[in-house]
Amino acid sequence: MLSSWLSRVTAEAMPEELPVLARTRRLLPLALEDELAPRRKVAMALMVDPGLALRVLQCANAIPHRHFDAEVSMLEDATHMLGSQRLLGIATEASVAEQVLDANRLERYRRSAGRAVLAALLAQDWAQIDRDRFPSEVSLAALLNNLGELYLLAHGDARMGRYLEMVEVLHIFPHEAEYMSLGESLEELGHVLAVRWGLPEMVREAMRARNAQHLRTLCVMLATQTARYAFAGWRHPAQFTDLRLASEMLGMDIASLIQRVNHVVEGFNRIGANYGITTVLRLPLNTEGVLISGARLAESTNVCLAPRRDDYQTAERLLRAAESEERESLLKVLLRGLHRGLGLNRVVFASYSARANTFRPESLVGTDFEPAFNRFSLSLAEAGCLEFLMERPGSLWLSDENAPELLPRLPAQLLELIGVERFFVMSLWVEGRPIGMVYADRRTADCRLDAATFDAFQRLVGLAGLALERRPA
Repeated sequence: MLSSWLSRVTAEAMPEELPVLARTRRLLPLALEDELAPRRKVAMALMVDPGLALRVLQCANAIPHRHFDAEVSMLEDATHMLGSQRLLGIATEASVAEQVLDANRLERYRRSAGRAVLAALLAQDWAQIDRDRFPSEVSLAALLNNLGELYLLAHGDARMGRYLEMVEVLHIFPHEAEYMSLGESLEELGHVLAVRWGLPEMVREAMRARNAQHLRTLCVMLATQTARYAFAGWRHPAQFTDLRLASEMLGMDIASLIQRVNHVVEGFNRIGANYGITTVLRLPLNTEGVLISGARLAESTNVCLAPRRDDYQTAERLLRAAESEERESLLKVLLRGLHRGLGLNRVVFASYSARANTFRPESLVGTDFEPAFNRFSLSLAEAGCLEFLMERPGSLWLSDENAPELLPRLPAQLLELIGVERFFVMSLWVEGRPIGMVYADRRTADCRLDAATFDAFQRLVGLAGLALERRPA
């Protein structure tokens, strides 16, 4: 359980961090020999190891310094602050993965670390293309984006092997593999660790699905996803969606994006042996985005989540008893109850701005690895048959019976984005005004919605509305 791991991390003491790789610790002195070497060169020597980068960042932010009024968010600044001798000391004091991990955990940890490094290299390249002022800040956030996964691999959870098999071999969406194999969200664990360990804002915010709306954090998310696709042999059925989004983000055509990705992959392959990686394949697409190598896309693996009645009852109890909880906390209880309690794969609260007449995602569950989905923005004028939800409290189940009538009245871009034609939606009203709507689906037609689930969905959303009403003004 997530709570059992978090109980091992304290805010007061240095936590169980990530071990460093033996090769990194052995080669670091060579990178520090030249005292006049550019800080960027030293930073790159740190960035090839998430465990070492994490420790250096923490140490830099743990000491006061008159030249740094804000948090240290780039490894270049950290190296300047700490100096060569302190950097060597940090590496020497750290535990070494090859010494503290057994063979199976070491193989998985090294591979996950390598994937994080590839994500960081992609993010660095893309941020430079986008003329970001601080590309190193973006690359560091990508390096630590899978912090929860690295932490559990380092500190032992036998279920991680099954999780990684589901993601890399069976091509199951990571959040659904988490649901089945771990029972909790690695992103949530990573975010809580990042907060408790005082990691930079960019690192923390790139772990929040709703921040796909912002270009810098979107860059981190897409780089993380692209590295995952590369390590899976470019076979994931969802990779085209993210690659198209990356090309749009960078203002590049798909052919140019492919060239950049392959260039970064080739650079990574020169250090891949550090992570037990022989070769990461180049992106096997032509300029039209069509596969041109022997690799074939895997079939989409549909996962129907099993409802967990105890989670639903817990959400009911908490919402009934809520008196003064923060809006964010109440929404978290609601979405967890719908996701886990009812087995709904994707659950979203989209807040409504009356001034802009627009819906935007505020709280999401089950969508952590879908940046394109998390970026949606829907104007009321384009909501079609959903517009009535802002005129009066109501709900809708787009079902087999009403689909022929209602589907033509929904915007095509919305249907393309969500990728399903059956879902639940219900408006949330507080003090006589609409504050947004709750959306839920089971991602695929193979996992059918039913009347009992719709009734339970409406009941829990209704309880959340009453709890929000009870909050003090």
